Parts: sequence; C-alpha cells; structure tokens
Amino acid sequence: MKHIALTNLLHEKMMIFSWILMLTALPLAAQENIITQPVDPHSVEELYMWQVHDGDMSAEEAFNPDSKADWHAEPLNQVWWEKNHVKWYKKVITIPEVFEGRDVLMEFRVDPVGIVYVDGKELFRACQYSGNAILVANAKAGEKHTVAVRTQNKDYNCSFFQADLIGMPAGYHEFYNARKKLSFQSKGIAVKNWKRKLFASDDAAAKDFDDNAWEIMSVPDRWEGENKHAWYRTVLKVPEEINGFPTRGRALRMFFVTDDRGTLYVDGVMKHRSEGKRFSTVITLSADPDKPLQLALKVYNDRGPGNLGSAVVLTEDEYKMQGEVDEALTRIERVNRYAKSHPRPRMETVNTLSKVMANELEGKSLPRKLELVTNQLNIIEEELKHHPAFLIPPYLQSAEETGMTIKWETVYPAYGYVLYGQNGRWGRKTIEEANPKLIHELTLLGLKPGQTYNYKVICGSISSPAATFTIKPDKPKPFKFIVYGDNRTRPKIHEFVSEHIAEEKSDFVINVGDVVSRGSVLAQWIDEYFLPIRHYSSTTPSYISIGNHEYGGYWDIRKVPPFEKYVAHPISTVGSTEYYFSFDYGNAHFIILDPNEGESVEERDGDGSIISPNSQQYNWFVEDLKAAQKKSDWIFVFMHEPPYSECWSGGYYDGEPPLRKYIVPLIEANNVSIVFAGHTHDYERGLPHPPYDPKTGKGNNAAYIITGGGGARLDNHKYYEWEQIDLPDHPADPGNDEFDGGEYYRYHYIVVEIDGKKLKFKAIEVNDDGTKGEVFDSFELESPMKKR
Repeated sequence: MKHIALTNLLHEKMMIFSWILMLTALPLAAQENIITQPVDPHSVEELYMWQVHDGDMSAEEAFNPDSKADWHAEPLNQVWWEKNHVKWYKKVITIPEVFEGRDVLMEFRVDPVGIVYVDGKELFRACQYSGNAILVANAKAGEKHTVAVRTQNKDYNCSFFQADLIGMPAGYHEFYNARKKLSFQSKGIAVKNWKRKLFASDDAAAKDFDDNAWEIMSVPDRWEGENKHAWYRTVLKVPEEINGFPTRGRALRMFFVTDDRGTLYVDGVMKHRSEGKRFSTVITLSADPDKPLQLALKVYNDRGPGNLGSAVVLTEDEYKMQGEVDEALTRIERVNRYAKSHPRPRMETVNTLSKVMANELEGKSLPRKLELVTNQLNIIEEELKHHPAFLIPPYLQSAEETGMTIKWETVYPAYGYVLYGQNGRWGRKTIEEANPKLIHELTLLGLKPGQTYNYKVICGSISSPAATFTIKPDKPKPFKFIVYGDNRTRPKIHEFVSEHIAEEKSDFVINVGDVVSRGSVLAQWIDEYFLPIRHYSSTTPSYISIGNHEYGGYWDIRKVPPFEKYVAHPISTVGSTEYYFSFDYGNAHFIILDPNEGESVEERDGDGSIISPNSQQYNWFVEDLKAAQKKSDWIFVFMHEPPYSECWSGGYYDGEPPLRKYIVPLIEANNVSIVFAGHTHDYERGLPHPPYDPKTGKGNNAAYIITGGGGARLDNHKYYEWEQIDLPDHPADPGNDEFDGGEYYRYHYIVVEIDGKKLKFKAIEVNDDGTKGEVFDSFELESPMKKR
C-alpha cells in the first residue's frame, strides 16, 4: 500500500511539475511570436546630394542629356531668398538591393512647393506639409530612374529640404493608388465674388452699406499691413441645391480661412468672431434662394501679410455628413499609418479595402460610398486590432526619484504592458488596466534613485526595442540637460537635430515650444514632433514649454486637448498645471511658463503675450520662485515667447512687452540664472549685465537665451538692439526686411552641464545636411546663490 501511495504521490508531483513547466513556457512561446518594431520599420534611403540648375527651363530640357544648361552639385536644405527665382534639382536614382521586391515610396518636402518629374513625366507636387508618390512597385535592385524637381520662391524663401525613398512592403502600391483615387463629394461651393477695402471703418458691417466704390477681388486674396485690417463684402445668392443637397428651408454653414482673425456679419448682424485662422459658423437656419444674404467679413492681420484664403458655403445636412466622411478618411489614414509603422503589415488584409475603394465606388451616391467603405473598414479593423503597431513609439515623461512614466500610442486600440529590470534581465512587469487604448500611459514605481533600468513595451504581437532609462538621483550630482525649440514645419530637420541630441546622452530634454505648426491638426503632433524625437525619447525624459502654434485652432477655448493627452508633466506644487509647472533635478530648479494661457486678446496689455498679475499662473510663479530660493543653487525659467528678442523675418519684432513689464522684474529679483525662450527662429544670447534697475529696465542679472533653431524655417533679419542681448552682434536695421547676412540663423540645440555651483553652456549647430556642426557659442557661469 505504501508503494502504491508513493507511486501516486510521485505521479501527482510529476503532473504538477509538468504544469509548472507548461505555464512557465507559455510566456516564452508567446515571446517567440512577438515582433519588434524598429526605429525605422521600413528601409529608408536619404537623398542628400543633387545636381542643381539656377534658372527656369522646360521639363524636356531638364531631362535632355545633350542640353547645354549648367548644373552643379548641391546638398538639400539650401535656403534661397531671391523672389520668383526658379531652381531645378536633378538626380539619377539607383534602386538599392535592400529595396528588391518592395514598393518604393518617394517622400519629398519643398517649401513652398515643388513639381516632381520622374523619367520626364510629372508625377506629383511636393509642398511643405505633403508630397509623396510610388516611384516603382515590386522594385528591381539596380534599376535606374531620373528624378527632377522644379522649385520656385514666391514671397519669402524657398528650400528643398527632404527627399527620402522608403521600401514599403509589396502590395502597398495597391492601397496607395486606391486611396489616391478615392473621391468623396467636395465640401460645399466656393464664394469668390468679394469686394474689398483695406482699413475701412466698421460701418462696413451694415447691410445697406454702400460698397460700390470698393475693389472687386478674387479669393484667395492677400494684402500687406501688419496690425491692420481689411473688410470684405459680398451678396450671396443661395442656389436651390449645393452638391445635390436642397437648400430651401435648410440651415447653411460657411467656412473661412483668414490671416489672422475674422469677424463675420450676415445682413448686418454679427454671427461669429474668431481668434483663429480657420472658423465656421451657421449663417442662416432657413435658407431662401429668393432672398440673397449680405455678408461682411472683417479680417485682422497681426504679423506678415493678411489674407482671405477661402470662403465656402454648404448645407448643414452636407456638413453633418461631411463629419462621417472625415471620420472615414481618418480611419483610412490609420490603415496607412499601420502599413507604414508595422514592420510586417498584413497587406492582403489591407488590400481588401483597396479593392473596394478602387473598383466599387464609381457612380455611387455619397451615402452609399460611405456605407461600402465603412463596412470594409469595420472588417479589416477587426483583424488588424489583434496585430497593432506603435503609431508613436514609447517615450519617457515625468522623471521622479522612485518612478518613471512611459507613454505611447498604438494605431488601433490595444492592451499593453511594460517589461523591465536591470542589467539586461526582465524580472518585473507592469500591466495596463483591462481595456484597450490608443494612447497608453504607465508609471513604473518603486524604482531606486540614480539606478539604470532596461525596459520594453509590448502591445499584442508587437514590441518596442529594448531601451534604458536612469532614475533621477536623490542627492545632487553632476548632470546634463538639453534645450531647443521651434522644431515645427520641417520634420526632417527636426529629426537631424534629434539624432544629435540622442548622442549627447543627457538626463532630460526641454523643448521651448512650437513643436507643431498647428495644434488642432492631430497628424502634426505625430509627424512634426513625436516621430522625429524617437531617437532620444525612449531613453531621455522630455518636457514642453507650450508655444503659440500649439494653441493654433484652440484660441477660443484656451486649452489644447492633444497637448493634454500626449504629455504627463509633473504637477507637484499647488496651482501648477500641465501647461505651467516646475520640478527639481539635482541642485537645480526648473520652471516652465505659458505666456499664451488664460488671457483673451482683449485682456492683453497691448500687443503681445502676457501672464497677467494676480492670475493663477502669476501667483503660482511668485510662490514657486520664493520656495526655490531656499533649496536650489540654480533656477532656470522656460517660456516660448521671449521678453527680449532682436531678430525676426518679414516685419519688426523685439520680444514681448508684457513679459518685460510683469515677468522680468520677478526673474531679476529672484536669482534666476538663465531664461530660455524660442519663438524667434535663430540663436540669441545675453549674458548678465548687472545690476538690474527695476525703474528703468536697464541691466540684467539673468542670462537670456533664445533657442529657436529646431527645424522651422529660420529668421533672417535683426530689427533691434537690446542691452540684455549680446549675440547676434551685427548692427540692427529696423527699416529693412531683407536677409542681413547674420551668422546666428542656425539649426542648433543647447547643452547645459551642471557640476555643483559651476555651469557650462554650449550651443551646437546642426548642419543643413544633418551632420553635427561646430560649437558656435559657449560660456560658463557661477551660481548666484549665497552659501547656505
């Protein structure tokens, strides 16, 4: 009996051991099916050097091998200012072996616009924000194509700044071509028969105002006059239907694009006032084709040229359906993002949608088109959600002494978790809440100060590459941080800057704002900011001092929803928010301000950005400065708009008067060492010129730095001389807007190293071709704090 019992016991133990082995092996088996999404999911060939011809010619001549035209070698990103001047770029492209069998996508960017020809035929137009086409499907290594690009400067400057070939998976060209062919109904009809008068009185709002002497203008219309306005008037004769939608008795809506702000009157009654460049409003709840509507639009221009870019009218019925169209287009773009982000996208699934878009929509009504496309989207999304991809790779936020926050975004809602450990081991796991998400946030807790951890993020069958981060130390020690800003508009340049920032291996990075061109355009948060910073964001925590361009499209509500969902800034003191906050690192205190938040135009003190006295932000800043005096050897302040600036482009600018009036006195009285700003697209530096006189505003105890060379097109002219600014040191010329040849209009970033009470500062250039440039400015400072 004992023998039988012992046998049974051994059998039970063996069964238990087998189950343990199976349970242990399950995660390992699952890991074998997980694909790592690399920094670049598909191979990229960057085309830097081109043959260039100055002057115009025909496309036939550009491709003629016997042409006598002069061509010379030139890298991309050479800015030129000659108005209406034409440059041709030409290059013979040889398909590399790594692209064998793949669909080669060309992505070109030209500011303002370029016409792209391949083998003598026009293929597409490349502009500042878009420009791509399939060069060849199912490519053969070694095959050659001649590409030429005609560029022309219009009224500012011109630059051909990006030319990439991307080896997309075979079959991508089917989706690309079907997506390009897809056509939903246009949104409304354009209203172009306007009359215009510059600087007219507000009597022009009246319905019966006499505008017979006004100039007739076509739209788009552009005019000069900073801090001026123009009135536009027209009579809108309502048609019986617009795009097949009846108008009689129906609500009508109008869309406007203005520079910079607009106020609309209908039959003498104000209908809408906008603080942004784009707005829409209902102009009548019951349209009558027998009764024309008198429209009057006042356009306010702040800086640069003013304009009425477009005016479109449509029925509210079409507008509501257009919301469904926009949703469908957004979902189609997600499919595109999936194909471009996933290293092994399921193109056979994607192309079931391609077949519908290419073959089944011809002649169908808008509702039927939407139904067919939406049904197919539902089918493929059900499969693709089980094979997600990182739309935004993992990035670090809010470094603390015992924890680190990690955020990321997936193309489709997914469950995610973080594996982490030390010294290459993966001993710990943090799991999200049990619901799939697009934007993910996990905070790892219980970590040790100053220690380095390895981690990776896993969502479904996709993993991020293994990366490391170092926890903030609990005792002061030498550290390094990076500052840069104004990276918007040209993501390729921003990527160059980010690659070199990653090489610095700093403890954290602070961006002084304008990370996107327009905050309400969600794609720009991905393309202009998060994808370029992927080179450093997985290993280095980052912070944003929000800029005016982030508020673009959100001025009316004074909140920026994408900013709020994408950042996890430390809100560690009473009164701080995601928009203005502070944190400590080592023996230094960092204060981030937001001069754009909270005040309407009417509340601003004259022209400029303001943090008004007795506002929550102002009072918080006062208290935060007081507290910092007691514990920190260094205090740094960051804000997008500068109090002092000497340079700009296309019109006078010298910084923000309200900041000089209200914020500078607080800075100068509270031992702030350096004030960092952006907004001006150059490098400006002012070392201390003590003492500061609060009565006259003369002198400065703090250093003032502008670092606006992160990627946006650079400024070119010095308008003013401030005592507080040393560089640039060439003479100012307020009566001229032309390029002045100054040497500090450079792409760059700043490195600051702190060792006790000593500070080392370097400004490092990033060359036009993406290589690391020289250290073009440096200095050292001693802490202004007395011994404690």
